[in-house]
Amino acid sequence: MAVFSDPSGHARGDLTSWLVVRTKPRQERVAIHHLAQRGVEPYCPLFLEPPWHRRAPRGPMPLFPGYIFVACDPVSELNAVRYCPGVLRPVSFDRQLATVDQELIDELRGREGDRGYIVPDDLRQEMGKGSRVRVMGGPLRGFEGVFEGYLKGGQRARILLDFLRGQRTVEIDVSALALVPS
Repeated sequence: MAVFSDPSGHARGDLTSWLVVRTKPRQERVAIHHLAQRGVEPYCPLFLEPPWHRRAPRGPMPLFPGYIFVACDPVSELNAVRYCPGVLRPVSFDRQLATVDQELIDELRGREGDRGYIVPDDLRQEMGKGSRVRVMGGPLRGFEGVFEGYLKGGQRARILLDFLRGQRTVEIDVSALALVPS
């Protein structure tokens, strides 16, 4: 994530970056609708997550709940973003607006393809329940265990480790796991 301002601390126009905007809870669609009407380009990447209980929302959900990206000139269009229904505030760090580069937006849109939403990676098909995995990072680095399944959102998984004279179930980031060749 980049932060942009000129040396004097004032925001400058840079249409190659996208503002990170915090929305009111579950108001991403409202904010997108109103921002588009105001002539700025909003983007909310969606993720197709299988429902995890009977009353869970169905269909694509925001990949980053409570956040959207907006392509605009912060000098002339910041108030159109700031005072838009559904928007809480633009994200800033030390009074500098937070932005992401066009490359990230292109990557997310590329993963959506024609569907309009991102689906879980094909990696999930490789790691099935009962697969042997090795922890490649973090405090449990080097331990091996049995893959039990993905947790809500797909970014974390539950594995069963032989640890401290017994088997322990732990939750860990999927990115820290690797399949152990059989």
